[in-house]
Amino acid sequence: MSFLLFLIDGAGRPRRWTAVVLCTGLAGPLAAQDATIGGETHARAAAAPALQAVRTADPPRIDGRLDDAAWSDAPVAGDFVQFRPDPGRPASERTEVRMLYTDDAVYVGARMFDSDPGGIIRRLARRDEEVTTDAFHVAIDSYFDHRTAFRFSISVAGVQRDGLMFADTQEDPEWDAVWESATRTDEAGWTAELRIPFSQLRFANTGGDGGASTWGINFRRDLARLEEASVWSPLPGDGSRTVSAFGTWRDLEGIEPHRHLEVRPYVLSSATRAPGTADNPFYSPTDMRQTVGGDLKYGITDNLTLNLTVNPDFGQVEADPSVVNLTAFETFFPEKRPFFQEGADIFQFSIGPPDDQNNEALFYSRRIGRPPRGSVASPAEYRDVPAATRILGAAKLSGKTADGWSIGFLNALTSRETGQFATRAGALGEQLLEPVTNYAVGRVIRDFRDGESAIGLVATATNRPVDAAGPVGFLADAAYAGGVDFRHRFAGGDYEVSGHLIASLVSGNPEAIERIQRSSVRYFQRPDRAHVGLDPSRTRLAGSVTRLDFSRIGGGNWRYGLFAESRSPGFEINDLGFLQNTDYRTGAVWGSYQQFRPQGPFRNWVLSSAAWSGWNFGGERLFTGGMLNGNFQLRNFWRGSFGFNHEGSGLATTALRGGPALLQPAIWSSWAGVFTDSRKPVQVGAFVNLGGEYRTETRSRGVSPQVTIQPSSRFQLNLGPYFGWNDQDWQYVAQPRSAAGTHYVFARLRQQTVSLTTRLNYTFSPDLSLQVYAQPFVSAGSYDRWMEVDEPRAQRFSDRFRTYGEGEIHRVEVNGFGLYQVDADRDGAFDFRFGDPSFNIKALRSNLVLRWQYRPGSTLFLVWSRDQQSFVNNGSFDFRRDVADIARIPSTNVFLVKFEHWLGL
Repeated sequence: MSFLLFLIDGAGRPRRWTAVVLCTGLAGPLAAQDATIGGETHARAAAAPALQAVRTADPPRIDGRLDDAAWSDAPVAGDFVQFRPDPGRPASERTEVRMLYTDDAVYVGARMFDSDPGGIIRRLARRDEEVTTDAFHVAIDSYFDHRTAFRFSISVAGVQRDGLMFADTQEDPEWDAVWESATRTDEAGWTAELRIPFSQLRFANTGGDGGASTWGINFRRDLARLEEASVWSPLPGDGSRTVSAFGTWRDLEGIEPHRHLEVRPYVLSSATRAPGTADNPFYSPTDMRQTVGGDLKYGITDNLTLNLTVNPDFGQVEADPSVVNLTAFETFFPEKRPFFQEGADIFQFSIGPPDDQNNEALFYSRRIGRPPRGSVASPAEYRDVPAATRILGAAKLSGKTADGWSIGFLNALTSRETGQFATRAGALGEQLLEPVTNYAVGRVIRDFRDGESAIGLVATATNRPVDAAGPVGFLADAAYAGGVDFRHRFAGGDYEVSGHLIASLVSGNPEAIERIQRSSVRYFQRPDRAHVGLDPSRTRLAGSVTRLDFSRIGGGNWRYGLFAESRSPGFEINDLGFLQNTDYRTGAVWGSYQQFRPQGPFRNWVLSSAAWSGWNFGGERLFTGGMLNGNFQLRNFWRGSFGFNHEGSGLATTALRGGPALLQPAIWSSWAGVFTDSRKPVQVGAFVNLGGEYRTETRSRGVSPQVTIQPSSRFQLNLGPYFGWNDQDWQYVAQPRSAAGTHYVFARLRQQTVSLTTRLNYTFSPDLSLQVYAQPFVSAGSYDRWMEVDEPRAQRFSDRFRTYGEGEIHRVEVNGFGLYQVDADRDGAFDFRFGDPSFNIKALRSNLVLRWQYRPGSTLFLVWSRDQQSFVNNGSFDFRRDVADIARIPSTNVFLVKFEHWLGL
């Protein structure tokens, strides 16, 4: 499937479109790993295979042997066909699967025959980690809604993975269940046995009415040495259907949903050692902390599950990468906390186009537990500020009813946070940094026509008590958003039309609403913005966004579509969502040709193009552009991608960060990447991107080599160095004021960045693993050729700026930091000044996690986290010096032991 990705660039352009092609098939680990798309969308519709359900009173023992007598009574699911590389052709190796059930569980037994047992690729990994290995998957559509399925996967090495498949072709890999499995290897191939408790599934009750149930079912086998995926129920090679193409498991009788209660309490103890001075009254060389909390999961009805967490702690999650953000826009970081990852599918609501790289969405779970937004005011000499707002508790209710209603509700409460401070004279004090806040999001979706059509409602709410005269008076006291969305497939499912209409309302005191109006999302204070303006007296702000999509999603090799979106200036969701731009109307058209079968030297390939244009609500053209890109896989299993993007000149309404719109030069960008065979012990590759402006010296260059080393089934090392050069002819610096007005100061920037993302995984057994993450990072930027905006809409770029002459600007040093003083009218007296923006940033963030799942669902974590950061007001870059200096940066070390114990009641 082809999607348009939208990016914002560093020059402050309101919307950057970069279209790429993403190829999807069977979701998640059941999904194709390459671009096997196109083809016979409905070939299976009339001939989907069926399997008769068999109840047993003597369930098999889960040992991987398949020698229990009960298996002889179960019918065989065989005749697997390829999903990749050649959809519909018979599988290269034979697979046989049997299924049984009891009052409590589903049993699956699979025999993977192999003519070359020595060629089976067996790699160990920690639970839920994806590696190249032989594996078996079963996906169960127990709702039988043709949209949702629970997926259980087991590798030949015995490593479990699971996930929740939704929206037919998508998957949430963070969904976790507690189930049993075992595998064995012999001279005929390998075998797998699985026991999946009914308590881990959701389905309608047929136990008391004598009726029989039918479930959707499919099996998949991964043959790693051939990079072949085969399935029992054939799937369209174009990836347009997954769950809706399942076969059936018929006549399950007398089964009853289990309203299972699961409790997972935890105990945590940590020690933090950080640099500091004895003069700081808040400093302790070793800060000890102990805490308890836990999660609870309860099936309150046959189809609805309640998840609760009390005092959650996520100390075992991987650190966020280091970044240098020179734009006015917020950096997006993905969610890594398990409670908010699991079951997130029902709450996903993108407000941009599919797979929008801006990640704009109504619900951004990292708002919950974010760093406090208040700050301790001067004259504090020492401060003790919490790194994050504590989550007191959170609850999720989710599920799907038998008549097609999907329901999701999440509510979270965060605590009141204060900062402690001490003055130079030794006086101690406290200041409010974040009030107690309640977050809520609700979602309802109704499926029709066996999941081919749907209509949904969504709503979010953020509420907090705010004293207008207090230290956090800049925060809104209430923020709401809500609306409706729909999708409709037609013409046999080959075409889809979808869209949404969302409205927002934010209320608060005038200071809070003025801050929102002045934010980088909208810049209402822009002096040349005639269609909307800043109103400091406002206590409310309202807006809306409307989107409509039409696309061909199946039925052949060609894909195409149209996209339109309108986002009003007052739309605001950042209290609980993620939003970077408003005030535009845009449209796009795209098309692609996707060859999903082997052809010549290719296993598959895709070529795609798109064109777009956009205006603000005042009728000013913001952007017009187009692109061409593609990706491919060769018969030797190498992969590659490439692309070129062009965007014409347009108005950058955010470049001056509240100042007038600036006519931006036309730009271009390109990218290419090649990666070798992932099955090999050593895999290498590189991704290169180049870009710039046609009429200036602005250029960006980046090289990202990647090396994966897998010398044994237990060990994996991933090295991802990055080398980047960013030369900006007109980088924003500051907007100081003088008697003559506001001066929008820019300069030429020369930035170099080097980093090395390292991940090492060693798996002692499927239940015991060691994971190491480390990222040394250096970025330095120097500025020169100082200038200020003169005629922002001049046709010639050189006329848009006035460069400061010799003697007009001088640098001085104050308390170790640079300060530039400018005599703009050249009368011998300095008119304004601004800080030297030059920087040299060094950082090393690392995590070491030893994870032992000592019983299903119960885990012991031993964690060591290390954080080193430094900033110097100097833009010089010296690779050897800067990398060597990282080792001398004082570090903060956290040692943590966390014990989680799962109880099924």
